[in-house]
Amino acid sequence: MRQKTTKMYLLFRLAAVIVPRLPRRWLPALSVLLGWLAWMIAVKARRQATANMLHVLGPEVQATRLGRRRLRRTVRQMFINNVRNYLEGFCLPYVPVEEIVDNIIPGGEEHLAAALAQGKGVLIISAHFGPFDYLSQWLVARGYELVIPVEQLKDRRMLELMLNLRCSHGIKYLPVGNGTTMRAILRTLRQNQLVLITADRAVVGQSVEVPFFGAPARLPEGPALLAQRTGAALVGAFGWRLKGTRMQGEFTPISLALPEEERQNPNALMRSIVQVMERYIRAHPEQWLVFAPVWLDHPADSPAAPATAADSEEQGQGRRRISGEESGEQEGVVGCQ
Repeated sequence: MRQKTTKMYLLFRLAAVIVPRLPRRWLPALSVLLGWLAWMIAVKARRQATANMLHVLGPEVQATRLGRRRLRRTVRQMFINNVRNYLEGFCLPYVPVEEIVDNIIPGGEEHLAAALAQGKGVLIISAHFGPFDYLSQWLVARGYELVIPVEQLKDRRMLELMLNLRCSHGIKYLPVGNGTTMRAILRTLRQNQLVLITADRAVVGQSVEVPFFGAPARLPEGPALLAQRTGAALVGAFGWRLKGTRMQGEFTPISLALPEEERQNPNALMRSIVQVMERYIRAHPEQWLVFAPVWLDHPADSPAAPATAADSEEQGQGRRRISGEESGEQEGVVGCQ
């Protein structure tokens, strides 16, 4: 295992030197080539991505040849988009701030302004979705102060390499793993700044079983608990690729879209978070870049499950919390990238 991680680190370090020297107009074609290659040889990741996508598209997608083609095409595009993210990530330190701003078409920024007007900080809720790093860089380029908790990697060299690339324009990343992380998050919110948390996969900390695309999934409860504890507003932020180098970014209200009496209810907040993620993932399934298990069952195992979180509001009281200790993870209240 150590030998494998060392090889991966050396490969990424080499790519971080070579890729920025290539003409950036080559990146889309190179992403397709390498994405196809990864889709063909990464059998385990392909199977898991397919299982995840069956939840999104529904098991019935396998019933017809057209549906099976759509499933295969969507999963393959997930690999291509993932490779594109990595290639663009290697180039980030060399991309002018003006280019980052010009490449993203923002929508709903007024919702972010309304959340900041509350004065208690904003928890940006996102997912492993679309050009994640570019949207984060756009926020900083626009003058927002942004902190992102990130997962600790087994190979610390890899973590440091990726963070050095991503921090090049001023984002603050906090590796999760000690008490200082939570103190820094709380301090950021008290200063009425932004904390971005990915909420589509439980990596560390306390999690909860909730219906996600109609089947029980283990998702981080940290965003809802933090919002309840601090009064910070929850705002969804998602981006997806358009043609060429253009990208669409969109902010959507979560907590401020709820009635006043529900904004301190973690069950209501969690439902709203899940509903927002379902909406964007369903609209752009090929942009959802999760190649690890999310659900607790197979799509075909629960045909009677509710279709979405919106259909399962009455199940909120029956959610089962899973602590970091139970899941073998470190306990806390944040999800991470």
